[in-house]
Amino acid sequence: MLITLFEDDSILAIDKPSGLPSNSLVNSTESCESRLKAERPSESLLLVHRLDTGTSGVLIFAKNEAAFNGMREQFRLKNIQKHYIAWSEKTAERTALLPALKLPFRIDSPLAHHAKSKKKMIVVGPNDRHFRGKPIPALSIIHEISEDLFLGVPTYRFDLEIVTGVMHQIRVHLSSLGFPLIGDTTYDKKKSAREVRLGLHARKINFNLNGFRYELESP
Repeated sequence: MLITLFEDDSILAIDKPSGLPSNSLVNSTESCESRLKAERPSESLLLVHRLDTGTSGVLIFAKNEAAFNGMREQFRLKNIQKHYIAWSEKTAERTALLPALKLPFRIDSPLAHHAKSKKKMIVVGPNDRHFRGKPIPALSIIHEISEDLFLGVPTYRFDLEIVTGVMHQIRVHLSSLGFPLIGDTTYDKKKSAREVRLGLHARKINFNLNGFRYELESP
């Protein structure tokens, strides 16, 4: 059973586990969405946003059309505050990069779909031409960096906020700085990612809806 973080007449916030898709994929029928439908067959729950399959943390479902439309509008207007924790394995090479990151550190590199892979995004530089579609504006803000253990592995922990919500945004932005996430075989260019779950957690999401202020957090 999925853990409920918060529920009222408008929304249901669950604690998404790593490894379970937010919604049903083409080759998989099991997801947070399908589990909730099985657990609550009489309710009509609408997925408001998505987290990557490997990401854990706060995931929100609307309990009616009005709440769904209200939430989607808040996302469109970028009125949703989304806070994450990301972990990158501690290495001497990455330690040497830290002095350049003056906090709060803004990463505003635009992203685009990889030219040959639908499952991958890239940072678009001024002279880059090899990507699909148009570059998408993206803004991530690193607020704090500290040393931590992730499943027993020494890591750097990044507490950050994303203003936009582009596919794989945190994973691509941090990798572009030289800090690929632990467990991320897609964006670790040296292919040295350990065989652990993805080091990304949706810690907190804040927003206003129907005259109420919501501050939802996953430990």
